[in-house]
Amino acid sequence: MNSIYARLPVSGHYQRKWLRFAGLPRAVAGFAIALMVAAIVIYRLGGIEPQTLIDVLFLVAGLSGLALLIACYGLLRVWFAGIGGGGTVFGGFVLSLVALAPFGLGAYLGSVNPRTNIAYTDGLVPDGIAAGGNPAEGRSAVPLVAGVAIPSVVPGRRYMAQAPRVYQAARTVLADHGWTVGEVVVGDPALAEVEPAVAQPGADDIGVSTGDIPIPTPRAGIDAAAADDGLDRPESDQYRIGAVARDILFTLPSDVTIRMVQDGGETFVDMRAVSRATALDLGQNRRFIAAFLEDLDLAMAGLETLDAGG
Repeated sequence: MNSIYARLPVSGHYQRKWLRFAGLPRAVAGFAIALMVAAIVIYRLGGIEPQTLIDVLFLVAGLSGLALLIACYGLLRVWFAGIGGGGTVFGGFVLSLVALAPFGLGAYLGSVNPRTNIAYTDGLVPDGIAAGGNPAEGRSAVPLVAGVAIPSVVPGRRYMAQAPRVYQAARTVLADHGWTVGEVVVGDPALAEVEPAVAQPGADDIGVSTGDIPIPTPRAGIDAAAADDGLDRPESDQYRIGAVARDILFTLPSDVTIRMVQDGGETFVDMRAVSRATALDLGQNRRFIAAFLEDLDLAMAGLETLDAGG
């Protein structure tokens, strides 16, 4: 019997070791992604303040970095010790990279864009920057603006057209971008005439009008006035538009100023955009201005084509 069993091949079951924390990086990274999405949605709905959102995003970045470190350690254990769980820990590694991707993009935008919350064209340089010199010649000497320095300068536009036509094109671009338009000033504000004071009735005035009898406005006229977009203005050689632009993800507001000045047969367009809630815009205000001016170029090209066809 012993001789028979001695001739049989040796057989057995080898139990491979398994990485105990293989699923931990995937769980932590998944929780970080869910927390980030929930925080952004709640912020968009007005449930939390911007500072609270920033704190939550810092927490998400920390959790994502922790998941990445655990996943890297697990992959090293799997590679050198030959233990199981490599597929699971690799999934956590990939998920942690996905969670860190938005922060990597933010770091990249912060490195390639000036550390500022303002952008403008040459014709609308803020007073504080204008006093510090020309930013294009010596940006190191530019004083701080809203706590940061080195503003973003975008080239303005010059069109061989009258200011009213450029203003009509700007109205189209504003509607396409969905910016909230505030004040619209026609003409040079410094030369605006003061409206005459209206005489107040005296104590013995019985309220008898000596002027023309007002004519009632038809209902159709009232409906047309209510449907107006608020940008109808008389023709002039100067226009200044105040608007509020918001980014797509966080809807953070930026105050935008658009100025159109006619000089002879040319019209110059300058812009300025300033973030209202943040000290760093990661180039968002520059992108606001650049996108608006590019669309304005297309709108003006369309007007030129229509005029040539007429």
